[in-house]
Amino acid sequence: MTSDVLTLLKLDLRQSFRPSSVKGKRSEKRSSFRRLIPLVALGSFVIGISLIIVLVGPRIWSYVEGAVISDPGLGATIFNAIVLFAFLSSIMVSATTVGNSAKMEYLLVMPVSMRSIFLEKTVLVVLYNSILWLTIGIPIFVGFSLISAARLALLSAPLFVFMTLMLVSLGVSLGGLIGLIFTRLLAGRRALKQVGYFVLSGGAIIFSAYWYYSIYYGDSGGQVFEWLINLARSLGFSSNITPGYAASVLSLGLLVGLPLTVQDIVLALAFALSSFALLRANSILSERAHYSGWLAVGSKRSSKKLVPVLHPMWAPRAIPIAATNTTIGVSIWYNITSVRREARVLSQYLLGPVRIVIWIVLPIFAVGEQSLVLTPYLLAVALIPFAISYGVYFAGYEIVYEGKNLMNLQLAAANMEDYVKGKIYSALPFTLGATVVFSIIIAFLSQSMLIYLPAIAASSLFVTLASGAIAANAAAIGGDFKAERMILRQRGSAAQMPIRGWSILRAQFAPMLLGFGGVSLMLAVGFFFNPLFTYLVLPVFSIVCLQIMKTYAHGAGVKLAQIEATKYL
Repeated sequence: MTSDVLTLLKLDLRQSFRPSSVKGKRSEKRSSFRRLIPLVALGSFVIGISLIIVLVGPRIWSYVEGAVISDPGLGATIFNAIVLFAFLSSIMVSATTVGNSAKMEYLLVMPVSMRSIFLEKTVLVVLYNSILWLTIGIPIFVGFSLISAARLALLSAPLFVFMTLMLVSLGVSLGGLIGLIFTRLLAGRRALKQVGYFVLSGGAIIFSAYWYYSIYYGDSGGQVFEWLINLARSLGFSSNITPGYAASVLSLGLLVGLPLTVQDIVLALAFALSSFALLRANSILSERAHYSGWLAVGSKRSSKKLVPVLHPMWAPRAIPIAATNTTIGVSIWYNITSVRREARVLSQYLLGPVRIVIWIVLPIFAVGEQSLVLTPYLLAVALIPFAISYGVYFAGYEIVYEGKNLMNLQLAAANMEDYVKGKIYSALPFTLGATVVFSIIIAFLSQSMLIYLPAIAASSLFVTLASGAIAANAAAIGGDFKAERMILRQRGSAAQMPIRGWSILRAQFAPMLLGFGGVSLMLAVGFFFNPLFTYLVLPVFSIVCLQIMKTYAHGAGVKLAQIEATKYL
């Protein structure tokens, strides 16, 4: 089994990093210089950090040594955090690996042990999760071990590598087992998944908002870090019976010259054996889950009687709005349906623009109470990132994510320009929802802004149309139609942007100039002259947005019709 796991690891790592050039006429080749850039950058980073610590380390060594000796719980808390991060990042890895039958079936026909395939997938996740911690920790331990007076200080770096792999293995194995159980419990409960993803995304946004708030006030995250350390201590992360404590005592203890006890060594060996046992248990459970079909949803026993299965035909009709037809209607409903079924994608799409709004609104609180009068106006401008983002997401990204479906669209008797317009129109309901929420908040904060709310709402819809068309055109020109609609790829590497190069910059910055410039101009005219002048500028702005949408949607339709099959196959 060990040789099989090593062989599979070699193939997966070679496919991910490609240290050597691939062969074959249809293979995508990269130059030797581009292949060596990550390795050279990583080596330079490790050597540079080590040299900096060797030069600067003697000045701060007394503080580091004192902190390690006086507060062993701090090191245990930090190492236990590695277990927590590995656990959280791998909860859904085993479930997606087991449930992804389309890809696993290709691997299961290989002449290797079936259990080795699942074990190798788990080990691969361990290696990917360890890269960041090893890249940061190895140069730090090597640098401080060179200036330490302890006899066995040089052994701290290898022990750090071993203990880090052990900690990540514990987290990944536990996360995989929990992920398999939760996937079975949540199977078929799409609404519950949607709620879970929205709660997690909202929590991440709230935490980032607090982080940004501390930066604006000049704290640079110090209070947040202190609060997290105290919270971790209260939850038992500094306990002397945790795996992080064993890792801290062995690695940091040798670094500063603390004597090792038999209890510490036995504790570390016990956690190391536990990590190996959990890895094996994860592979066994994954294999049984894959072959027994207990992750299957809606499966039924076969009946003796022939029961015809009837499915209602999906026949969306044209939306009763001017300038729409069947092609536009099908494109609208298909786009909304496909995105709504992807819980992670929908939560990222709807809540993603909040991060931009945070940077717009938070300076008000940093300046003081005297700037709160600007809050309604900044909220009106903060609606523009939502209008732009929804246009980019639903019309730009989703065109790229069609992938192989473009072949059916090109062969069908459908106008590609109408197909693009349907993608653009599908973003309008979400922009309208965001507009209603912002309008209620603005009306609650300032009664004087009520007269401008209809103009702000209408302008946001026209901005969505223009930004969607620009993004669709950028997607047709610079889109990677082989990209997957996933937050993370299965092997652990970040998914590539669906629109690359200058195209993504044009898809994002051109609508921003149009949206912020147009809305700010309308509000400024109303503030300095008369609110009615805002509604004189609104028709001009709407005509410009409609003309942009018409021009870029036509160009995107022509480009999509001309795309060759090699771009998405």
